[in-house]
This record gives sequence, structure tokens and C-alpha cells, in this order.
Amino acid sequence: DIGIPQGAWDWLWDQGIYIEKLEMFAAATAAIMVIVLAIFFQKTRIGRALRAVADDHQAALSVGISLHTIWVVVWSVSGIVALVAGIMWGSKSGVQFSLSLIALKALPVLILGGFTSVPGAIIGGMIIGVGEKLAEVYFGPMVGGAIENWFAYMLALAFLLFRPQGLFGEKIIERV
Repeated sequence: DIGIPQGAWDWLWDQGIYIEKLEMFAAATAAIMVIVLAIFFQKTRIGRALRAVADDHQAALSVGISLHTIWVVVWSVSGIVALVAGIMWGSKSGVQFSLSLIALKALPVLILGGFTSVPGAIIGGMIIGVGEKLAEVYFGPMVGGAIENWFAYMLALAFLLFRPQGLFGEKIIERV
């Protein structure tokens, strides 16, 4: 429990919409984190250094970027994001072993959106989520169901074959 009362917002409930307060709080928290992280990676010196190391760590080393410092920042940021996500998810549905299956959905989302784009990851997640449900409803009865278990991975495989950089990722050009 993180101190948010249970139930729906009264002003939405009066309009016939049921959205729990925790879900609204989680959505607002996620939006704030995306904005803060996007600004951090795009506008700050350390964010640009992180992107430089991700792009080419040898070149980053040659201009004086400390890999040790970058790794500390990377693990710290990822730990904070995982902590916030775990608190939000755990408050809503509890903690169980099958949560690892949800974490595996992150890879197809990143493949679709592109590994170098935060907005791409958001749009990739929406494509995967909506696509799974639409495929389950429209094609599920034809193939016996359970499409949402493998749809994301097949879509990611198609993207890896035809557009490996994803929708919004940067095309990597190797100069020899």
C-alpha cells in the first residue's frame, strides 16, 4: 500500500467512467518519469555521455568519458525506474513469479520502437498492446486462441527482418 485510497475518482464516476485512483497515479508517475528521463538523456551532459557510450564506447573513451562513471549512472537510473515500476505494479496486483513473463514483453516493445528512442518505446508498447488484443479478438478464433502469448514476438521478428532499427531508431552506418 502506497497510501492512495482505493476506488474510482468521484468526478469520473459521475460521468460513467471507472478509473481507479491508483491507475491514474501510476499513469501520471509514468508520464513524469518519461519526460524527466527524456530531458535527462537529451539535454544534460551526463545524458549525452550515456548516449555516446551506448553508440561507441571506444570513441567515448577517447574523448575522456569515464566508463566506470557511466556504468554507475546507468545502473542507478535503471534501478530507480525498476523500483518505481515495481512499487506501482506491486501495489496494484501483488508480487508473483509470473511477473517475469511481463518483463519479457519489454524486448519486443524496444525492438518495435527502436533502442535509441524513448517516444519509440512508448509507441512500440502501444502497438504491441493494441495489436495483441485485436489479433486475439479477430484472428484468435481462427487459430484456436492464445495469440496474445506469441503475437509480440512474431511482430518483433518481422521488424528484425525488415526494419532492424525499429520505427524510430537511428540507422547504424558503419564506415570502414
